[in-house]
Amino acid sequence: MRLPLSLALLCLASPAVLRAGPPLLSPATAIPDPAHNPAWNGLFSGLAPRETRESFFEERRTFPFRRNPVVLTGEIRIAPGRGLSLHYLTPESRVLIVDGRGLLMRDDLGRDLPAPADARAQAAITALVDILRFDVAELQRNFDVHGIRDGAAWTLAFVPRDKALAENLTALIVSGDHDNVSAIELFTSPRQHIDIIVHGARKNVAFTAGEWARYFR
Repeated sequence: MRLPLSLALLCLASPAVLRAGPPLLSPATAIPDPAHNPAWNGLFSGLAPRETRESFFEERRTFPFRRNPVVLTGEIRIAPGRGLSLHYLTPESRVLIVDGRGLLMRDDLGRDLPAPADARAQAAITALVDILRFDVAELQRNFDVHGIRDGAAWTLAFVPRDKALAENLTALIVSGDHDNVSAIELFTSPRQHIDIIVHGARKNVAFTAGEWARYFR
């Protein structure tokens, strides 16, 4: 179940609204310290992967100069201690690896490539990785957090604190239920955003030797 976004959370996508102040965030709840907030720390703890995970995603990138969104599909693999990888399957196969050593891209032949130079692309990747890891300390350092809950369903809004990051990423909204993320929305500008649907999540995945070599380092 995906909790519908409230008008308050959607307003976070507008810099003008952000400047207007906290009252417009209602009915969303500000979560200044998710790690120690009894209403939210259980959720954040459950979302942080402690085992290998694998899931599939569909990503839709909306641009003001294109009539239709660009659609990409792929796989997400997470291995605590080794980082995570995004394997894009369409429109072309490539792998994006993020770990303690930084960001690395690989083509379908396994050759390492330079990371994207575009500032908005880097900001979106950085924010996406923070969300997929659900490292509470890192999220608190980089974002102001707001949330809404309805039973097992929840929606969280992350607004960048860092000025440089905020210039390229207005807000990030994550939805899901229990400890599963089902949708991620990244607003890189009022007219440009990325929608990601996550599905088919599996936990405690036994990656093969080939998968470790291909998708991690």
